[in-house]
Amino acid sequence: MVRSILRVAIYIFLASLIAIFQVSLISAWPSYFGQINLVLIVLIFTLFFFGSDSAAWLVLIFGGWLGLFYFQFFAFYPLILLATALVSQLLLKNWLTNRSLYSFLVLISVATVVYNILAAALFYLFVPGYGYFFLSASGFWLALLYQGAWSLLAALLLYHVAAALTKKLQPFFLEGQGRM
Repeated sequence: MVRSILRVAIYIFLASLIAIFQVSLISAWPSYFGQINLVLIVLIFTLFFFGSDSAAWLVLIFGGWLGLFYFQFFAFYPLILLATALVSQLLLKNWLTNRSLYSFLVLISVATVVYNILAAALFYLFVPGYGYFFLSASGFWLALLYQGAWSLLAALLLYHVAAALTKKLQPFFLEGQGRM
């Protein structure tokens, strides 16, 4: 019991650190370095490797912290993160059935596009005059390009680190198959 409470407390603490790191440090970096979306990368990594239950907790933790620090309405980030996680889960469950590097790269790419399109749509609906500029300006598409590139780079790195640390992702061959 104490061990599981300690595990949950560490999980909440690490997720909170990631969210605070995103808000306080990464978003202040100049130019394309500031487009790293660590929260989304960690969320999709968790969904891919640990399942939807762990990702749901991350949606709540990340959404709460981002809602506190940014100046959108409070449910803005939980809604976007939840919708992105649901779309990613559906994609992972129905089309990307194996746990390969290619599946992870496709998943992180789709999640990045979905996240940014949903953010732009909510800006369009709730911030008068800002949404149209956000969708039509080249800054949106350039930010999406940079964020997608950072996400793919992080996905490559995280997948290979996870493959080195666990045997779950190691290739296997069936013995006796194909012999005559």
